[in-house]
Amino acid sequence: MNDFSTFKEQINTFNAEKELASEDYSVESLTAGRTSLIYNTQGEDTAGNIQTVIPSMNDNYAEKFEIIKGELLLWASSELEYDIAVGMGIKVSPYIIVDGVLLSANQNLALQSTDGVVTLPERVEVVGAGAFSGVEGLKEIIIPWTVKEIRDDAFSYNTEIEKVTIQSKIGENGEIIGVERIGDNAFRECSSLRETTMPDSVVEIGKTAFRECTNLEKVQLSNNITSIQSQTFNLCYNLTRINMPESLTQISSEAFSGCYKLDNIHIPSGVSNISTGAFGSCTNLYNLTIDEGNSTYEVEDGIIYKKDNSTLIMLVPMATKETVTIREGIKRLDSSSLSICTSMTKLELPSSLEYITGRAFSTNSTKLETITIPESNKYYKAEDGYIYSKDGKELVYVVASKKNIEINEKVETLKTGAIYYTSATEITIPDNVKKIEGNAFRYSRSNTLKSIHIGKGVNDLSPSFKAWGNLTGTIDITIDEENSNYKVDGNLILTKDGKKVVIYIKNVESQTIPEGVETIGTNALTGFSATEIILPSTLKTIESQAFINCFNITTITIPSSVETIGTYAFRNCGNLAEIRIDKEAGSIAGSPWSVPKGDRAIIWLR
Repeated sequence: MNDFSTFKEQINTFNAEKELASEDYSVESLTAGRTSLIYNTQGEDTAGNIQTVIPSMNDNYAEKFEIIKGELLLWASSELEYDIAVGMGIKVSPYIIVDGVLLSANQNLALQSTDGVVTLPERVEVVGAGAFSGVEGLKEIIIPWTVKEIRDDAFSYNTEIEKVTIQSKIGENGEIIGVERIGDNAFRECSSLRETTMPDSVVEIGKTAFRECTNLEKVQLSNNITSIQSQTFNLCYNLTRINMPESLTQISSEAFSGCYKLDNIHIPSGVSNISTGAFGSCTNLYNLTIDEGNSTYEVEDGIIYKKDNSTLIMLVPMATKETVTIREGIKRLDSSSLSICTSMTKLELPSSLEYITGRAFSTNSTKLETITIPESNKYYKAEDGYIYSKDGKELVYVVASKKNIEINEKVETLKTGAIYYTSATEITIPDNVKKIEGNAFRYSRSNTLKSIHIGKGVNDLSPSFKAWGNLTGTIDITIDEENSNYKVDGNLILTKDGKKVVIYIKNVESQTIPEGVETIGTNALTGFSATEIILPSTLKTIESQAFINCFNITTITIPSSVETIGTYAFRNCGNLAEIRIDKEAGSIAGSPWSVPKGDRAIIWLR
């Protein structure tokens, strides 16, 4: 007891000295453990630990105690230790850290100080999934070198975060010790974050980790990163500067798509895999260079090709031609490969082409009117602004300038991206069409599209055929009454038997799923803007990604009839704070089904 009193006195003395040295010193910022010392006015070279603050503390005590938010706390390892500490008037840490993992729990939100700073204690080795997702008032994060992993959604959807400090230290053998992995969505939509620096301990950054950090301007990547994954910096509108380390080998799909201000990129020699959509819509990227030592890629006439002449990767903004000719030998045109060409009116495709998707184009392809393909091409043909498969059974793409779209009688499949950013006001899908792929319809130019009528022949309708909600304003969707597979029920498309929700039609504030529905299908409600979704008592199954990107919903009640909830069912539902389940805890496997707030959001009602 005397030792504890001495400890508190020495903490008070330390605080008094720091307050005397600087009026900006905050007692609440003081965090100290066995190997670390953090406070808001310390210099870059300041070192120390809990024994710096409490000189009389021996090594045994230093293992047990930690100072968090200026308060001395004991980490009780058993109920007996807890009872003894409480009996002695010693405060026990309320934070939940299990085997080094800081869990998503309401108690852990108390780590945030009154001025919006979270300083993680050094006992944390892993920041759990969703641990601080969507926390009101969070402005700064300090991550000590002891943390090795930041899991999925750990800090996502915090619109006030301005600063993230990821600390590291040099080990005995000169190695950098600190965070090694940053998970998927870890900082997604942290829209006030302006810059971030990653220590060289980081070897992996997950998908969409910084997606929609719309004010992010500068990024310093670790020199040990080998891959920039899918959508890592997607829609970071203000990003102007990022280094490409020599360790880099891969830049994945949409990694920088929508980074409109990005103006200077140098591709290192070791990069051997660049997705065609990696820099989609980066319309200011005039200074893109490839290291002379790179053996995989080359730039010719404003176009990046693979040196083996198999694939066109992208047109760079400098390729501002009205007529674009793709050289012979090219076999593939993948997603977003033509997305930057804003002035193109005519596209000449080669006879060697074996694969093209409508998603090769984008909202920037509005001036394109003419497409030519040599008759010798074995796979495709072009007719009056339409691209078809050679046998005419697949509609691959219709130029966006077409105001009247006529799908001919041979077409059986509308391919992905077939009707991209259309100028048409209404589209009728004839009875000969059997299959409509995902993203077959994507965007509407100036919101001109008002109606889509689906014929009686469609028997394979992708739930994302209208691009996950990008076409949901005032568009009416109707289905022929003789269609034996699908029907419209109010604002929903259901299977003909009424047992499965396929997709919604329009964005509404409140949606009631009708009684009789047993399944909400994969991607069925993706991107739905409703603030309220009422589920029926007949519901049994919620499939994977059923509610993904439902950003506006804050609470949902799962009826007792539900037996299965699929993986990623609630992914990217950034405002979903409560999933109320009318069942006993753990009776549905897979919790928390990727809801960003993690276990904090799950409430079992029985």
